[in-house]
Amino acid sequence: MKENIDNKIAVLLPYDELLKFAQEIADEADIGIIIEKISSANVTEVARSMKKKGVEIVISRGNLAKEIRNTIDVEVVSIALTGYEFLEVLYKYKDFKQPIGIVESKDFIYGCQRINKMLKLDFHYYQVNNMNEFSYQTQCAIEDGMKLLIGGSWGIEITKYLEDYNIQYEMLRSQKPSVKQAMDTALSLFYAKRREKNRHELLKTVLDFSKSGIVVVNHADEIINVNPTAEQIFRIDERSCVGQKSCKMLPQLQLNNIIKTKKAEFGSTENYFGDSVIVDRVPMVVNSEIKGAIAFIQKAAEIVTMGSNLRRDLAQRGLTAKYRFDDIIGESSAIRYAIQLAKAYSHIDSTVLITGETGTGKELFAQSIHSESRRRNNPFVAINCSALSSSLLESELFGYKEGAFTGAKKEGKVGLFELAHKGTIFLDEIGEIDINMQTKLLRVLQEHEVMRIGDNRVIPVDVRVIAATNKDLYKEMQKGNYRQDLYYRLNVLNLGLPPLRKREGDIKILMEKLRDKMNKKLNCRIEGFSPGVIELMENYNWPGNIRELENIIEKLSVLTASGIVGDEMIPFIEDCMHYDEAKEIGKAEQTLCMMEIEAIKAALQQNNGNRTHAAQQLGIDRTTLIRKIKAYDL
Repeated sequence: MKENIDNKIAVLLPYDELLKFAQEIADEADIGIIIEKISSANVTEVARSMKKKGVEIVISRGNLAKEIRNTIDVEVVSIALTGYEFLEVLYKYKDFKQPIGIVESKDFIYGCQRINKMLKLDFHYYQVNNMNEFSYQTQCAIEDGMKLLIGGSWGIEITKYLEDYNIQYEMLRSQKPSVKQAMDTALSLFYAKRREKNRHELLKTVLDFSKSGIVVVNHADEIINVNPTAEQIFRIDERSCVGQKSCKMLPQLQLNNIIKTKKAEFGSTENYFGDSVIVDRVPMVVNSEIKGAIAFIQKAAEIVTMGSNLRRDLAQRGLTAKYRFDDIIGESSAIRYAIQLAKAYSHIDSTVLITGETGTGKELFAQSIHSESRRRNNPFVAINCSALSSSLLESELFGYKEGAFTGAKKEGKVGLFELAHKGTIFLDEIGEIDINMQTKLLRVLQEHEVMRIGDNRVIPVDVRVIAATNKDLYKEMQKGNYRQDLYYRLNVLNLGLPPLRKREGDIKILMEKLRDKMNKKLNCRIEGFSPGVIELMENYNWPGNIRELENIIEKLSVLTASGIVGDEMIPFIEDCMHYDEAKEIGKAEQTLCMMEIEAIKAALQQNNGNRTHAAQQLGIDRTTLIRKIKAYDL
């Protein structure tokens, strides 16, 4: 199937041999292009018809190519005449003893003169710059007594005329490699234009839908783009501005000064038609050469609104705790032990570090601890530390003073630590914050006070901190990625949540609870699960834990809609499960658990069941040993 280039390339040539070459090359490459024969008499007419058809690139040769280029505004690729083709003609006439006239362009004549320094032939040169000069220069050659003329394809039309004067005309014939090279060049140009067009369309889409006003000028301060938001801010029309100097159309932007200085200017507060705006001006510099400048304009009111919306959304999500310990589902010894430990932690104010794999319910436990604590009637503020950049996280946690930076709210902003005063702040994904942020967070934990960005006064805060991570912070500390002092400040009370694969008997219970949840959420009527489905679920290792289980139950609810989820769904469930990952996790944990169980059994046996002595032999404290004995049901 021929490659679709929409007939945007046309090959316009004067003689059949070249047209045949072009057709062969197009067939070999399996591309669809226009191939048409032309002459000096109809070249202008044909060129204009190609333009109307939407042709973007024309392949031709010699002065016909020049004529096309002068007639229509398209890319023209010329088939080159090489020294090899000229020498081929000379070899044909190597025994010719009379003067030879070269009727060609300036560049070709220059090449002939260089060649003739070696050949020492009797050449006479008749320079032709366009088709109108050909007849005149040919007549000059006749008057000079030339008996052989060598030139381009235009000579075909006067061959019979020259025969009347007993003059031979030998046309320089391009060969197939030259035609192919020209076509390859045209195709490369076509695809480059397409890529550029796609980039332009993409950029235009970005500019058109940007909420910031954007004005772009080139190196000469000529406006090349004004997006719709900028049109609205400046009350102008892009069509009337493009091509005009910005210093005349939009003098207040002073982009011409940015071009001169090559220095960016940020955060300028200005007023246009009664609206306060924030303007950033940036030079476009490529390889130390100024290419233009860009102005970004945003209404101050919109910046404040966006900031307010973000803060309101965070507050609405996190100012209250929705869950309690009763919402934690499960009867396994592992989850009961975690709940028991969490309840004990609820009654004191020490910092808690909750660790566990993704999907094990870390925020559920954090909210439950708060709901059980003496702070339960005060705020619970949650934030995902990995969801924000370091600078934005700092402003959200600690707040900022009025005018602290561009776009800052006039009256400043209260940080989340202040919002959580007398309550609890939950710092999820605490392992993702960078070293700089770790240092600032450490100060809050040590001093129980915060300092807003841009301020020099401290604000005391009474906040209980609960942090959570799925990373091994101890290993991160050993690698130098996590501050040692912060790690120990966070890891006062450690709560490790068991993965679902270690919660024996809980999967079936969770399946029933999640079924009820999905029936309400999706308006389904799932009544239960077949024994085969339950067995499959219970034998799977769940690397994604409860979140993965919930996703699969939701998919099954959508597909089944009502009744029992039967064994016919088992192949679908298996497709949803990540067996390879689960298998590796299961193997590793099984091996470690068995080793730990054997070590505990041996220590107890060697110490006649004395747990204190056994713990000393194992290098752990007695409480940890008792917890492990219960967990392993020894």
